Amino acid sequence: MARGLATPAQLVLLETPSNPMLEIVDLRAVADLAHAAGAIVVVDNVFATPLLQQPLQLGADVVVYSCTKHIDGQGRVLGGAILASRKWVTDTLQPFIRNTGPAMSPFTAWVLLKGIETLGLRVEAGSRAAASIADFLAAQPGVTRVWYPTRADHPQRALAMRQMTAGGTVVTFEVAGGKDAAFRVMNAFRLIAMSNNLGDSKSLATHPATTTHMRIGAEERARLGITDGVIRVSIGLEDLEDLKDDLAQALATIGSTGRAQAAA
Repeated sequence: MARGLATPAQLVLLETPSNPMLEIVDLRAVADLAHAAGAIVVVDNVFATPLLQQPLQLGADVVVYSCTKHIDGQGRVLGGAILASRKWVTDTLQPFIRNTGPAMSPFTAWVLLKGIETLGLRVEAGSRAAASIADFLAAQPGVTRVWYPTRADHPQRALAMRQMTAGGTVVTFEVAGGKDAAFRVMNAFRLIAMSNNLGDSKSLATHPATTTHMRIGAEERARLGITDGVIRVSIGLEDLEDLKDDLAQALATIGSTGRAQAAA
């Protein structure tokens, strides 16, 4: 990052925690480097939500959200939100919107406003459950690795604890056996649904290597640590013990082969 900003720049766009490997970016450090290079900093804050991380207070200039995620909370509508200083909104964003014409429908806006009313309750409950699920998964046979920002084994836990108030609602884990094992686990889910969405009241799982990150290619996925055995789970509002039971019975489908490979 420092090398990339050694010359003048206009904009730095980043996401933290990242999708799907939940890497944490030091927002204050990046903002300082970007501003020194003449760039504005735009942060995709979807995974952290506006409740768990406030990038504007850490030096960011613009924060963006996919409102389809936690703000809606039930995957009903498409929408986005852009937060920035009043001056940037007035001088930059409003002229763009005026000249290009994007507009949210009144009904979509109403649905999102209703979602915001319960955002705090949902994010708090989902984050608390996700932290418990992460610990549960780490102890399961066949699971080779778990990523969750506030777990002690996350390599950037100290940074996550410094700039976030909780770990969020998403847990990423890897099963032994690659894509075949991951597909077997996901096809066995009874309570957790398969979807690329996240932040829903319903728990959702996706296989990044064949969905969200399929187009970047195997080499780039390998560089990012997105193996064929990686599964990303967005934890919803179901009973915690029911979720653990569903994960356990699904993981049991990879059997002794998965357990042996995990041990190796």
